[in-house]
Amino acid sequence: MNHPVYLKKITLKEYTRAVVRPPLVTMCVLLGVFFSAAFGVLLYIADDLNLKASQQSRLILKKALLNRQKEIRNHLTDYAVWGEAYSNLSPRVNTEWAWDNQNLGTSLYSVFGYEGVFVVTGDGVTAYSVVNGRYSPPSLPAWLGSDPLPGLRHSLSLSEGRAISGLVVTAGKLTILSAAWITPEEGKANSAGNSRPSLMIFADQLTPGELNDMGQEYGIKQVRLEGNTPEFIPEDGSTLVVSGSGGSVRLRWAGEDPGGALLTGMLPLLFLSMLAAGIISVSLIQSAARRARINDENTFLLEQSRLALLSSERRFRDVAETTTDWIWETDDQLRLTWISGRFTAVTGHQVSDWAGRSLAEFLLDDSHVLSLLKQSLRKKENLTLSACRYLTVHGEQRFCRMTVKRYSISTGRSGVRGTATDVTSELETQVRIRYLSYHDDLTGLPNRARLKEFLTEQLQNPPDTENPLALMMVDLDNFKPVNDIYGHTAGDRVLHETASRLSDCLKSTGLVTRHGGDEFIIVISETGGKESVENLCSAIIREVSQPFYINGNAVRIGASMGIALAPQDAQDMAGLLRFADIALYATKNAGRNGWMFYQREMGEKIAQRQEMENELRKAIHEEQLRLVYQPRYDIKTSRVTSLEALVRWEHPRQGQIMPDRFIPVAEEAGFISELSDWVMLTACRDVHDLFPGLSVSVNISAVEFKDGALYGRVQRALKLSGLESTRMEIEVTENAMLLNPEKTIQIMNEIRVLGVKFLIDDFGTGYASLGQLRRFPFDGIKLDRSFIMPIETCPDARDIVASLINLGKACSLDITAEGVESKGQMDLLSQMKCDVLQGYYIGRPMPPEQLKKVMPELPGVQDVL
Repeated sequence: MNHPVYLKKITLKEYTRAVVRPPLVTMCVLLGVFFSAAFGVLLYIADDLNLKASQQSRLILKKALLNRQKEIRNHLTDYAVWGEAYSNLSPRVNTEWAWDNQNLGTSLYSVFGYEGVFVVTGDGVTAYSVVNGRYSPPSLPAWLGSDPLPGLRHSLSLSEGRAISGLVVTAGKLTILSAAWITPEEGKANSAGNSRPSLMIFADQLTPGELNDMGQEYGIKQVRLEGNTPEFIPEDGSTLVVSGSGGSVRLRWAGEDPGGALLTGMLPLLFLSMLAAGIISVSLIQSAARRARINDENTFLLEQSRLALLSSERRFRDVAETTTDWIWETDDQLRLTWISGRFTAVTGHQVSDWAGRSLAEFLLDDSHVLSLLKQSLRKKENLTLSACRYLTVHGEQRFCRMTVKRYSISTGRSGVRGTATDVTSELETQVRIRYLSYHDDLTGLPNRARLKEFLTEQLQNPPDTENPLALMMVDLDNFKPVNDIYGHTAGDRVLHETASRLSDCLKSTGLVTRHGGDEFIIVISETGGKESVENLCSAIIREVSQPFYINGNAVRIGASMGIALAPQDAQDMAGLLRFADIALYATKNAGRNGWMFYQREMGEKIAQRQEMENELRKAIHEEQLRLVYQPRYDIKTSRVTSLEALVRWEHPRQGQIMPDRFIPVAEEAGFISELSDWVMLTACRDVHDLFPGLSVSVNISAVEFKDGALYGRVQRALKLSGLESTRMEIEVTENAMLLNPEKTIQIMNEIRVLGVKFLIDDFGTGYASLGQLRRFPFDGIKLDRSFIMPIETCPDARDIVASLINLGKACSLDITAEGVESKGQMDLLSQMKCDVLQGYYIGRPMPPEQLKKVMPELPGVQDVL
């Protein structure tokens, strides 16, 4: 038997269903249509957002490549448009300057990441290359796999030598090439004539790591290269086709998905909106059903809210326990009421030990911080405290950043809550960065930035002449051999110890800085007069001259100093540095290991020397140089068999200048090789054209043996002149045996293979020993005139000359006597079995045309003409 209540419920339910179902179905259909349309629009918007994100990433990536090209052009311009680089790289490369001194070396790879640095001559020859930070012989085309030089030269001709850049694709790799003419300054491409200028080329090969870092910098993730790609294949999705010389490559990255994020956020909202609309529509159809359903829905929503609250609490707890920050809460008296578990992991303290204790006690009672916290109780805005001090459980002081927010609840309870982030490492890094910005990393001394700041402070109130400010420039003498012999690690130890000794000498009265390399700057703000400065200089010389012990070896160096005073010499930093440098230069010229105060005439001498250097550069190209030839008489054959080429400078104002005045200038200024090339080529041509059958000797500076290109230069002079190599002799002084002996021997052996002979000039006046003489491949020696002049009147002089001749013959060397000025000297040297005579008695130095005319009057010349 059916229960009436049960039947009533069934009837009511069926009735409600019959009444509600038609409009409910209609409403559901309408909601379905609306939802489908909304979903379609949402998909369209999401797809459009993804497309725009890809286009934006593609545009940013193109901009990143352009910025990288601009950056390499800027770096290249700093190196190419540089007078010193022009002097040492064009037209010949000074490897010592470029590589040994690291002016164009490892730093371009280690700092900027440039895998390739090349110097290409006007003839297209790669004269210098550094690959992956190492001095390397490969040419640019060999390293790159293709030859970009024609295209680079064409682009440079359009930009008038200013730095250009472009992309090159080879073997599926993308490389940024930047090239510029090597010039002394902007707009001067080639001061030597119309020859093609040398190029400096930087190459940045975009490795997977560099591409990824470049993308990260602009917010694009996982940028990678997919290899060669035909240009006509369209770009799609997260890709970019990059075209360059040699082909195209495709770049791909992990694209963002804003459309997906939109769908994730909006679809649940649309679904809930549809559900709510359906519920509201149904409730309007039948109030009774609506009440019942509202009751059911309220129950359902309450359960859902409870579940959502549980989920939110679980989420908050997981975040609080996994984040690196710890979360806290206090009451209105700043007593800690709740602390997250990360508190223990970060500080070492237990949460239970701090529950109920004051936050002020934890923050080391910092009054300023506490004041701000109390203000936050009265204000609603958020507060950030950047560096709050606290102690760990082990007593170590650390720093945290706190984010604070006031809270209040309906029960009347209020307080503050927030997060704490440990920033100790960040602050320590900032302190370290500030220290490094003002101090030298090797010696710990203040650096140039600190020097500038200190001098600016001191010179704001100019010192008086009775108690001037002194700036001392200290340069270490004989420091380079320490690096060469014992290595750079030992050199660093010497620099560190020198810095300590200088600081001890100065004590607390001034500032000691490292200016770079082995150069230091000392500033004394209150000198007490020149006498006090000289006493300090004496102390510095004494301390620096004390031996440095390296691996059990006592190493000694010296110190040269130049001093400028303010206000006497200058009242600004630039002037003091310049005048101290001039005084230092004068000290070195005077013999080193001493000091000098700046004097006005020092600057004038340097200006005169600079003027001579500039005029000598012009003289080489403006035909102001002349060659004269002095005959050499062979005793065995009784005839003149060779000539010595001697250079003279016909100065337009000063008249004839002898080589002892301008050759040292060319050596120090770095263009002695250019001068020697002119001498070699001119001498070989004159002898080939005017003196058939005779040999010619030319003088080569000892410093030119540092240049590995000497062999090619000699070979070029012989080829262009047509002179047989066996008719050429090279004269060098004994100093050539002291500068890098192994390299000198190697170069001499290479040149001797051509048939060229080597002679020691002015033998006996240098430091060469007999043992060194036997090591080097010399063919003869020339006895200095100082030994020959007294042999007629001094028996001891005759004995010395005879001994030197015997020593030379014991080494199988031909002996030439210089400075023969009388028949008596000639007869004595013949008796001593000397091989060759040279001097005024044989013939004075003469221009080639004049010598050609008087040649028949010289002994035995008729036999060779």
